[in-house]
Amino acid sequence: MATSGNRGGGQRSKGDRRFVGSRVPVDVYDRLAQTAKAENLTVSEFVAALIGEKLGPEGPNSLRLQGELPIGRIA
Repeated sequence: MATSGNRGGGQRSKGDRRFVGSRVPVDVYDRLAQTAKAENLTVSEFVAALIGEKLGPEGPNSLRLQGELPIGRIA
């Protein structure tokens, strides 16, 4: 019989999630881990929060990764 829930006493489920992995320089990771610990978060929770802040409420369409072309100034 399959059971759901958390019988092991660990963290509660945070809902449906996908894995995102990235390699960062050691000094960046050290600062990341130190800041996450100061915020009482895991590194994963802290990175998820940073990504959420960067994307904003509208998601990827709100990102301004590239500036507008200066077409009006040329003509």
